[in-house]
Amino acid sequence: MSGVKALLVDLDGTLVDTAEVNFAAYRAALEPHGVTLTRQWWLANGFGRNWRQFLPELLGQAGPVAQDVANRKAALYSEFVGETVVNRPLVKLIEWLRPAARTALVTAASSSATDLLLDFHDLRRLFDEVVTGDDVAAHKPSPLAFEAAAERLGVGCGECLVIEDSEVGKAAAAAFGAPCLMVGEFLATPDERLMRAS
Repeated sequence: MSGVKALLVDLDGTLVDTAEVNFAAYRAALEPHGVTLTRQWWLANGFGRNWRQFLPELLGQAGPVAQDVANRKAALYSEFVGETVVNRPLVKLIEWLRPAARTALVTAASSSATDLLLDFHDLRRLFDEVVTGDDVAAHKPSPLAFEAAAERLGVGCGECLVIEDSEVGKAAAAAFGAPCLMVGEFLATPDERLMRAS
């Protein structure tokens, strides 16, 4: 931890396993528009990205339809939040390092989904700052969210350690100029996820 003054921690797939829950909520939100979301497409193109990035790709358009799906998903998400699972070893690591470093949660998720998860699992206590996908104009692999977190914490990029699970997050950390600790998926492999019945 020498020289590290801040931990910047990702949410989806890093701190909390939300892949299945997000998939279920988006699948239900897309059904009224006649779109069937598959796990394969979701894991390859959607998970870990903000809806503004992947819904226009899936729907073939941006605008009101994508916004409607995002709104429906947000309303449905609370029904599934009890199925999310916290990465307890990472929580313990943050608790152990927190006296020596400030902390920020940095996620592409919406503020509503982030707040729901933080409150449901009592995780807000781990962080000095929270930066969501609603707080920045561009999402990972853009470094803007990490830059915003560092500014709020009053530290430079060289004083931060990013904790991520995805290549997109790793790329954002590299663009930001901070080292990145990648955590392994802690519940199931991608192949195991794809084998789950829909």
